[in-house]
Amino acid sequence: MLLLGVAAIGVLTLFLLPPPTVVAHLATPSTDSPSRTDHLSASARDAPAAQIATDSASGLTLGIGASPSRICAYGESTCPAGTGLSHVTMTAVAGLQGLETWPAVQVAFVIETTLFDGVYDGGVSDGGSDPCTATAPTFMPCEESNGVPFFVAHAQQIANAIQSANPHSLVSFALVDYFATKDNFDDGDGSEYNVDIPTFVPAPQFGAQVQGTFQANQLGGGYVYSDSDYSDNILHSSSITALYGAIVGSGLNWAADVHHVVVWIGSTVPRDPSYSANYCVAPSSSGGGFGGCSSSTCEPSYSYGALASPSCEGWVRPQDGFAAHSIAGLARTAPQCTNSTGGVCTIDTIDLYDAMTDGRALDWPTMGPQIGPGKAPEMADAAKVIEAGCDLAAATGGSWDGPNFASCPNGQAGTLLPVFVTNSQRPNLNNPTLLAAFRGVSFGPVVDTVVANGTGKPLFTFVPFGHVAVAPVPDWHASCRFANGGAAPCPSFPQQLSTPSGQAFYGWNWSDDPLANAMHLGDSWSVSFWIVVNGPPYARVPVDACTLKPDCVSGGSGPEGGVYTWARYVPLASRTIATVSFPLASVEVLAAQSPLPPPNLPPAGPPPPVATVVPVGPPVAVGIAVGVGAPVSLGSVALQGVAAGFLAAGFLRIGMKNRPIAVAVAAKSGINPNSKFEKGQMEANQPGIGRFE
Repeated sequence: MLLLGVAAIGVLTLFLLPPPTVVAHLATPSTDSPSRTDHLSASARDAPAAQIATDSASGLTLGIGASPSRICAYGESTCPAGTGLSHVTMTAVAGLQGLETWPAVQVAFVIETTLFDGVYDGGVSDGGSDPCTATAPTFMPCEESNGVPFFVAHAQQIANAIQSANPHSLVSFALVDYFATKDNFDDGDGSEYNVDIPTFVPAPQFGAQVQGTFQANQLGGGYVYSDSDYSDNILHSSSITALYGAIVGSGLNWAADVHHVVVWIGSTVPRDPSYSANYCVAPSSSGGGFGGCSSSTCEPSYSYGALASPSCEGWVRPQDGFAAHSIAGLARTAPQCTNSTGGVCTIDTIDLYDAMTDGRALDWPTMGPQIGPGKAPEMADAAKVIEAGCDLAAATGGSWDGPNFASCPNGQAGTLLPVFVTNSQRPNLNNPTLLAAFRGVSFGPVVDTVVANGTGKPLFTFVPFGHVAVAPVPDWHASCRFANGGAAPCPSFPQQLSTPSGQAFYGWNWSDDPLANAMHLGDSWSVSFWIVVNGPPYARVPVDACTLKPDCVSGGSGPEGGVYTWARYVPLASRTIATVSFPLASVEVLAAQSPLPPPNLPPAGPPPPVATVVPVGPPVAVGIAVGVGAPVSLGSVALQGVAAGFLAAGFLRIGMKNRPIAVAVAAKSGINPNSKFEKGQMEANQPGIGRFE
């Protein structure tokens, strides 16, 4: 009876061993195979492309999908799905959300401080010919912008607004002020070029720096520039000298690895032939009496120490034929600009809403039927101011803003509403539209387009979830494209990694070269491979370990060993590593069909006179190696071995039924009762009996 027990256990083992965790019938991998589906079943080859679930965050749009979406468990094909493989595709596209930005920006404010910019000293008696200064009770200009007082009082808010409007750029700030021309229309007050904040400081420090330098030193701790009145230049200023010094970095610590931006705020024309103003129709105390009506059209050379500006430097065009001899030309040729990140300096301009930009302001004196508010000379002077601001912004790729009644030749309309000082001792310090203009200053054309920098570890990972596993022959395939459509040489084969608990996961980079491992605007990456599912539940299950996203939570996914399928990179100009989960991919898992039980054999016939040994030759493989216990059909098993097993079982039943007769016959013969199955170990001429114990 011992062999009967062993045979029974062997039959049970065929059905009770757990299913294998890998499939053995996949083709050998080949890196140059013309087709990635030659070894697949028809249902797998004909599956539609994966439906990619996408999610956008931090400059990258991430996607993942699996197709077909219904597969058999354990890599088998014996379920209605007809295949045990699903093809996973992962994608990443850089910059589809319009996150164009500079990585780091230095902003130098160049602030004009002429009378109508908001710093009029009402304590002096010189009111020029402005009719508004003779009107009680304020004795103040009618349209004196509160631009400078607002800037001083809200410097911190302005810096915060610019930084918040450009969250992916690291912005720092410096400050220059100016106004004097020291020519026929100027009694010599003020400064042509003064650096208040020479070292670019981050946004949180800017407000205190402005108040501790510019306000304390230039405005006497308040909002008035001492002795600023109508005896000073009011229609033109030293703006070319101030911008020249700021661009070349006189007194400023411009850095070479950031983008340079100059923000000019004022309400006068530059000394350039294209923008000559008529002082004879203005409320100036000096109009016509000191050398004619026209403002100067040549900016004298100015010494910044070891450096001096050219004489008659132009505004947007040179006056001497040298292309670099204009402020717009300097912004493209000065080393401080060409060595910046963008290769140029961007100049933004803001023309304040005041009497010098508003030809209809009551501050313009009436001098007969052809001269006065709204008349042609006054309107021409105001238009020159607006034109100069528009031209410089357009020539350097910057932005312009100005009074809401004005616009630039390119159609850009001003947004500033009229907000005036009204009282020099207690000025109105609110100006919402001016704050919005500061918030909207431009950093110019984007040149540095990096969206995702590598971190020294794989940019992308795939972490299988639950019983999902990469197939034994994954057939890895990666594709990378530059924004212009050209192919990028990205690695196809991933790095194999493991979680602290030992679970395998996989990682890829955009490039094997650490210096080139960064995705720029418009770049795209994708990778595809095959997966199997090696266990229940027989339901829709997550393919990838993902986290935090609503689809991951609702789909039952989560981290595996503390890691998940992510993009890990430094976004844009940030100094902080971002780890962003891919969305969820899922498949429906179906149970594979069980193999058929052994067939029921007919009752045994009469026993043969002598038991016959059944020779068992080497098995003939059908072509599919199957692990013991796999739920497969008999057609997949070595047929000779199975047939021999069934025949032996039949002989066992026959032998047990007829054993007493066999033993009795042998006893009567008087021979040694040896088994026929032991004959190979005994003398060939010795007789034996059939023994089946």
